[in-house]
Amino acid sequence: MTVDELIEKIKKSTQHNYLYHFTDEANFPSISAKGLLSKERMRAEGWWPPLATGGNALSHDLDTHRGIDPYVSLCLTRSHRMKFLAQKDGRLPNPRYLGIHPEVLKIEGARIAFGVANANGVEILPVIEAVKKLDAEVLYDRTNWSDPAVQQRLQAAEKLEVLVPNCVPIELIAGVF
Repeated sequence: MTVDELIEKIKKSTQHNYLYHFTDEANFPSISAKGLLSKERMRAEGWWPPLATGGNALSHDLDTHRGIDPYVSLCLTRSHRMKFLAQKDGRLPNPRYLGIHPEVLKIEGARIAFGVANANGVEILPVIEAVKKLDAEVLYDRTNWSDPAVQQRLQAAEKLEVLVPNCVPIELIAGVF
């Protein structure tokens, strides 16, 4: 599969037509003004979301240690475990998913992590290489979700992260879900 083929598959899917970024509603004004910025860029510009971040101090330290903080993290579904943990821990009191146009995959330097990106041993590849290994069928086609093997594939796919360098521009943000 090529990047263009994956983008078309996402657009035509009855499951998910976007990639997603979870955040808190409190962050909408800054996102509307600047787009989605990497943690590294927010620090460099001297500001940080005042109330609500998805990660805790440990995950932010791991992002820096693993070299993930120059990227904006996106999910492939609206069921990312980290969103639920952040809500449960109170870091995201009003969590929402932002739909991101799949053309974001064409941004130079974008990568896909085959698991939670800041975890040890997680393979991170350029998008052009990663699409060849991606289980797009379980994400974007109708499958038998009552089959335990399909459930296992889906749970693995829901942990993947798309990493976009520096910024997801406002024009690639499709809406709120």
